Amino acid sequence: MLHEVKRLRIVHANLSPRLPAYHRAAGLCGLVLYLLFGATAPRAETLVDGNANAGRPQVHLAVHGTTDRSEVADLLTEFMNRNPDVLVQYSKVLSTDLFDDAVKHSGTKGTADVIWSSSMDLQIKLANDGYAAEYRSPEADGIFDWARWKDRAYGVTAEPVVIVYNKRLLQGGLVPKDHADLLRLLTDHLAVFRGKIATYDPELSGTGLLFITQDVRVTTQTWKLVAAMGQAGVKLYASSDPMINRVSSGELLLAYNVLGSYALERAKHDPDLGVVFPSDYMLLLSRIALIPQSAPQPELARRFVDFLLSRGGQTALAGHSLGSVRDDMKPAIPGYVDAAKALRPIALSIDLMTYLDQAKRQRFLKDWRESLQAR
Repeated sequence: MLHEVKRLRIVHANLSPRLPAYHRAAGLCGLVLYLLFGATAPRAETLVDGNANAGRPQVHLAVHGTTDRSEVADLLTEFMNRNPDVLVQYSKVLSTDLFDDAVKHSGTKGTADVIWSSSMDLQIKLANDGYAAEYRSPEADGIFDWARWKDRAYGVTAEPVVIVYNKRLLQGGLVPKDHADLLRLLTDHLAVFRGKIATYDPELSGTGLLFITQDVRVTTQTWKLVAAMGQAGVKLYASSDPMINRVSSGELLLAYNVLGSYALERAKHDPDLGVVFPSDYMLLLSRIALIPQSAPQPELARRFVDFLLSRGGQTALAGHSLGSVRDDMKPAIPGYVDAAKALRPIALSIDLMTYLDQAKRQRFLKDWRESLQAR
């Protein structure tokens, strides 16, 4: 069935009634995919059956998320091996559709038992506006405080925000060590980097907006870096993958604020891709899981959330460079450990909803454009 591109329904009176531009763009992209490739494009549903007891009577657990199936297949298989009475149905869904579905089914039986998304702002809004069930997981005491919000939303990954570069074309003193070093390089070696760097476009990408606004929270020197990238003719993208691809090919030398989980997975098999963990500070993104009030199988949903936060679940996620939120697990990634003191987790808090307000978002983007175009 065609999933219409709908306007985000806002419950909080002080928030804009319109869906932010980057969320509208995601919905329109899904519609275009439908028209080109058919009804399965926006929401490809797969029954993940890695269970030796699949022939026995089972109940279905519906998990809807924004993460690629390939990155969660091991996790889902392990959960089913531990729960032979459960068959997990995982659907990759646009973050806007996740939000709309939870709101639409408020007070009724919904379609998802667990909602799991990298759109931290929309997930916290669902929890804040009463669409997430309250559940105190027995695993909650084992995770960092910044990774949970009022027993309604749990961060289940800790993904570094990194700089990627082409190791074949960029070496020695031209590889930045941190944000300040990148600013220096773009200033002192402008000819080298002109037209050869990239970052997220915060006007098209919610992830990009999250990263750059968090940068500004850490230091106002971010605006000087934005201006330097503008001078260097920075190329803007809506997601990490095309930036990583172009850095790997040599079309670009460097990309700033790339999602580390994707970069680290690619670097395992790509000798030309280098990953910098900034030593001054490094943001950590977390994909947020919650149980909607409308979950058809709330008990199974609670069991799944417990597994996500357990050592077993976190180990499965860490195997795909998604990182752990448990305080008794250390990341086994060279460079990441060295930068541990510089970590700046993006905490689950009401502050994540700031730029769902249209006026605040537009003011920030105006400052972004002006800094980018500074001469």
